[in-house]
Amino acid sequence: MRRNDKFMPSVPIHEAKNKLSALRREAITGKEFILADAKRKDDKPVSLISTALLDELCETKTFSLEWIDEPTEETEHYSLYNQETGVYGVGPTKREAIEDFINNIVNYTEVYSNDLPFYLSPSGGRREHYWYLRRSIRCKGDKDQIYLVLDLNKVLEG
Repeated sequence: MRRNDKFMPSVPIHEAKNKLSALRREAITGKEFILADAKRKDDKPVSLISTALLDELCETKTFSLEWIDEPTEETEHYSLYNQETGVYGVGPTKREAIEDFINNIVNYTEVYSNDLPFYLSPSGGRREHYWYLRRSIRCKGDKDQIYLVLDLNKVLEG
């Protein structure tokens, strides 16, 4: 392990393979390790970091949800919109619009996750969606959990 940075040490891949359990235990405590591949000089670094810390970071990314349509003489539905991801839900009632929104966020998360190189590329234009969608990913498709994590009861009551 390179000791030049005691707070975020760089660890060669071959060394990390042999010490993965020990590195994992330290990462859980909050220490971040930069994994370096000496054989591939132009590869970008990768971090080994506590998942709990990443979860806390993602919790700061709250979904802005707004009702952009409500039933009138011209329209018979509610439309719930999320500005950060562009995902929406539509339904004849607020509850059904929320259910549609949850289905759409699950579908978008799946599409996004299946093509990360595209969506995370600078030309993809959706790199910033990652931190929001990660919250959905951690729910593993459990729609009740997504409802709670995204605090959708506030828009239903509001």
